[in-house]
Amino acid sequence: MTSKIKHALTALSLSVAAVSAHAVTINDGYNGAGLSYNGDVFGDPNVYQVDRMEVTYDSDNLYVSVFTNFFEGADSYGHKYGDLFISVDGWSPFGNAADRYKDDDITNGEKWEFALDTSTGDLYSLSMVDYMDQLVSSGTSSSVRKNQEVAVNTSKATLVAGETSSVDLSGVSNTVGTMGVLSYTLTLADLGITDLSSSTSLGLRWAATCANDVIEGGLSVPEPGTLAMLGLGLVSLGLRRKKA
Repeated sequence: MTSKIKHALTALSLSVAAVSAHAVTINDGYNGAGLSYNGDVFGDPNVYQVDRMEVTYDSDNLYVSVFTNFFEGADSYGHKYGDLFISVDGWSPFGNAADRYKDDDITNGEKWEFALDTSTGDLYSLSMVDYMDQLVSSGTSSSVRKNQEVAVNTSKATLVAGETSSVDLSGVSNTVGTMGVLSYTLTLADLGITDLSSSTSLGLRWAATCANDVIEGGLSVPEPGTLAMLGLGLVSLGLRRKKA
């Protein structure tokens, strides 16, 4: 193998590595509706705080880590872990970032195509027909952020056939005020993403069943800059082969 081709292959391998190692952090910039004031955490922030999502991906999977101090049993209301919602056609919340989407709720916000059940690790697809019937709401009690989607109604949504996505709860907190992590692995093929040569815009959302703090955000997989790097590596390889 010539030195030129070796250099081209090195550039290409670095580009591919960038795709597989790229990480995105979604910070908590979302409040949502359901409170009489425009606040982030409803109730004790030592119990309900969601700090951020960290998202990485490789050629097969999307890895989502939700950092929160909430754990089941942390309050006296019996609130549980909510499910992870996924959009594969972008993220379109109601409102704007300046007011932290303060009017966004289950009726007007992003319409999610998938939900990963935290209790079972099963991935469900959500149809736009009878969409609301496939969601579980936070409800309207005085202890919750009202009318926020928090879980998938597994009796109405459709289990994705042959899905291999999963949930790992081994890193969750068990001490009030201490940050823990819920780890989700989403198989890209389960989401219908089979070609990383073009960028797919995604949206993600997580909250406990009380929705006392909600995190939502968007990202692209791969990000356009990463695709450009990969494309340059391929072009470089082709040119160097021709010259060789």
